[in-house]
Amino acid sequence: MINTHSAGSAHRGLGEWMLQRLTAVYISGFVIFIFLHWIVTPASGYQAWRRWVSSIPVRVSATLFFVGVIVHAWIGLRSVYMDYLHALWLRIAAVILTAVMLAAVLVWALGVLWGSVG
Repeated sequence: MINTHSAGSAHRGLGEWMLQRLTAVYISGFVIFIFLHWIVTPASGYQAWRRWVSSIPVRVSATLFFVGVIVHAWIGLRSVYMDYLHALWLRIAAVILTAVMLAAVLVWALGVLWGSVG
């Protein structure tokens, strides 16, 4: 027999939990990497810093960092909205506003990281 009732978000809990943990681990690792890099090999000036940041491995890592922050924030904020915003219109407005703001931050970050490629 086919189950015609959707469980909704009840089956997304484990996946969202895992994604939160994975993004938290990557974000933490990236921040530690940057901190240690600046301590061990501080840039001698703006041009040295710019060369390092412009390298493909750093750009890819930073891109993954920003994507991780956006995903982490989205899951966390959406969960808070679902739990604490009981009025449907308010929940929808908060979700839409958050999505637009997070998308804008991601576009900005990608523009900063990849806008001057070449």
